Amino acid sequence: VILAATMLLSFAACGKNAETNDGSDISTEEPEVTAPAGTPEEIIDAVYAEKSVNLNLMTTAVDLEDEYAPKYSLGLDDVSKVKEAAVSEPMMGSQAYSLIAVKVNDAKDTKDVANAMLNGINQRKWICVEADNLKVMAKNDTILLFMVDSSFADTVKVDEIEAAFTGICGGSLDLNLSK
Repeated sequence: VILAATMLLSFAACGKNAETNDGSDISTEEPEVTAPAGTPEEIIDAVYAEKSVNLNLMTTAVDLEDEYAPKYSLGLDDVSKVKEAAVSEPMMGSQAYSLIAVKVNDAKDTKDVANAMLNGINQRKWICVEADNLKVMAKNDTILLFMVDSSFADTVKVDEIEAAFTGICGGSLDLNLSK
């Protein structure tokens, strides 16, 4: 019994760090997730892997050099702090649904860009419909804006997309804004 207890304590003590041949320690702890990995398109795909949305959607990169695309797609007049962005929206028809992922150049600008998106996005950019639910979330250098008409509640809700994004961000967000 004493031998078994000693071995158990030895294994528990070794669980945190392993030793290499040269005597230095290697940490075996899980690294903290600081931001979702990948391009904005890959982040949108990861959100959809967590929360399937039964709509005919298409994800495309936003051309930040285009004169009109950043304002229409992201709600931004100035994209100087934006590294890259993508938007997922219905392929046809007037359906008030938009999932936007943005990577900023520097994480210190995330809050400013997220607030500009929240206040600049046109929730009525579709013909005859409006996204009456809007949330902007962020983790490190990644911003996710989701807006949807509440009539899609049987298909997708803002809190479901928030939960999916929180999951791919390691369980916590740095910023969570809504109107």
